[in-house]
Amino acid sequence: MAPLPHDGARKVLKGRTRAQSFARRLEISRELTGYTPEDQARVRATSSVVLPQADAIAGAVYKHLLSHPETAAYFMLADGRTDRAHLEERAGSLTGWLRTVIEAPLDDEFASYAAGIGRAHTRRGGTRPSHVRGRYLVLAMSFVQSAVAGLLADAIEDRHELAATIASWNKVLMIQLDLFLAVYGSAEGNPRWY
Repeated sequence: MAPLPHDGARKVLKGRTRAQSFARRLEISRELTGYTPEDQARVRATSSVVLPQADAIAGAVYKHLLSHPETAAYFMLADGRTDRAHLEERAGSLTGWLRTVIEAPLDDEFASYAAGIGRAHTRRGGTRPSHVRGRYLVLAMSFVQSAVAGLLADAIEDRHELAATIASWNKVLMIQLDLFLAVYGSAEGNPRWY
């Protein structure tokens, strides 16, 4: 019988298992949404439409979140003022995420990237005392879907291609959401995470 690995090796093995299972989750998400290479090609083909507007989409998302007390609280300082630095950091992060969604293949490396985003939203290891509830992430993703669909509607005249491209975007955004929420579920372990 082989000796058990020491604690450091156990942590590495546990981390590999998590990474492998998260990569598998990505694979399953792709299969369940029916996300194909053609979908990825459609998403990438819209780079010239979506990326120039990525900052505007991020700004609109956070303006919308700030307009509601439930979500505005995540961007406030202790004295009630808006934490502009945190808000700008989040908007920049959202813009970077949109670029990654368009440009990066949905592979093991992407699965790790998505897990990192999920961990950031659960505030594990962070300095802020609370985490973003899963339901707000779902609702924000819906806002992003609508914004992207609007941009595509303005840019694509052929109705069939427009419908197919919006469907491709919806699939890739739902894959993203599934991966983020997988981290939420495993991080929280209680029914209040959503």
